[in-house]
Amino acid sequence: MKRHTFDRLLKTVATIGPLLFFAVASIEGLLRPGYDPIAQPISALALGPRGWVQQANFALLTISLAAFAVTLRTRLGNGVAAVAGPAIFGLMTIGLTLAGLFTMDPAGASRTVAGQLHMLGGFLFFPWMPVVLLLVARRFRRDPRLHRYFGYTLATALFCLATMVFFFAFVGVPGVSPLSNLAGLVQRVQVLPFLAWMAVFAGRIHLDPDDRR
Repeated sequence: MKRHTFDRLLKTVATIGPLLFFAVASIEGLLRPGYDPIAQPISALALGPRGWVQQANFALLTISLAAFAVTLRTRLGNGVAAVAGPAIFGLMTIGLTLAGLFTMDPAGASRTVAGQLHMLGGFLFFPWMPVVLLLVARRFRRDPRLHRYFGYTLATALFCLATMVFFFAFVGVPGVSPLSNLAGLVQRVQVLPFLAWMAVFAGRIHLDPDDRR
């Protein structure tokens, strides 16, 4: 496979994969008997006989993040963000791998090693969303080639940061936090803008004249 073709394949996966992940999780949540997308997180879809659907969905997002990391590294070229940004996406990819391989503990069940590893995977993914966006936004602000992405990236970063603070303050602990019954809704509000940003950025640079070689 030629390098140009491989690069376009990576960008296509990075563009389509994140939104396809969210679409599959949303549809599966509506079709799954007894599942409440408002109260239950996306990870709960990996429980039960149909759990393989969400496990495959996690694998899709893992591949998409890895493809995006390579795409970002290629597009940024040199500089701190060009190394640290893809490295953080690599860390998030490890987190998603753990989340996909190890299912969460059901509500009210005793903690298991698998459940703890799943939780670790979450901590390697969610808190890093605003971090990597702020890092990349700083680079976009200084780079004339990519400055057009700065405003959108910064706004997404601040939104992800605000929802992260809200989650830890009011939602995070089941049965204890005042809004823990909205965990599924808040998680979706957290992650959708980030996944959309990935899709938009990868899709736009797919059409960027600088990338047509």
